Amino acid sequence: MRVHLIAPLAAVCWCLAPPAPVAGAVLIEAEKAGRPLRLVVDRTQERVLLTAGELRALVDLAAGLIYLQQDDGPARRVHARFRPGYTEPAPYRVERFGPGPMVAGNGSTYHVLFDQERVCAEAMLSGWMSAFVDPAVRALAVLEQLSGPAEGDACAAIPFTTYAAAGWPLMSGKADRPTFVTSAIRFDYQPAPDELAAPAGFRDATSGEVAELIAWPPS
Repeated sequence: MRVHLIAPLAAVCWCLAPPAPVAGAVLIEAEKAGRPLRLVVDRTQERVLLTAGELRALVDLAAGLIYLQQDDGPARRVHARFRPGYTEPAPYRVERFGPGPMVAGNGSTYHVLFDQERVCAEAMLSGWMSAFVDPAVRALAVLEQLSGPAEGDACAAIPFTTYAAAGWPLMSGKADRPTFVTSAIRFDYQPAPDELAAPAGFRDATSGEVAELIAWPPS
């Protein structure tokens, strides 16, 4: 009798499991601090192409380089590597409170972020996505680091890596005013042949120039 139950049970488990990503890049469309954001993530090359308005940033994590371009202006290159713990972290604590809503067609788990005993923010996270979008987390962290350390209240500008520690943030911030919202995510995106290529011409820029160019909004 047990043998006859195996096939139906396997079918149910397959239906409940998250879809398995196939070969290709990951395409993420989102809003960060109210601004449209597009991320193309190539895990093999460890490259992330970020487009936000007029800004185009190619983050080469393996080489420790970022190429920035605004409109049709000249490309600028800066040396920068992801540095965990770049700033002295606030004593954040992230606790899971149960299942969350569907966001961008994906199930989430509901988490609350505390600064000591004070509620700072909420997050709807997808844990299984972490392994596939980790380069995007590191690329966003590098750009935040180039923007300079956050000042003032610990809840005012929470590092993206804090939200992403337990999964990809499908939605984060406050429930009534989220600061990061994933609108779509694809795991079978095929980039154009030169989409993730470094620009042919560029000039080296200082971190100060890059910080001014990015003017990166907080999470």
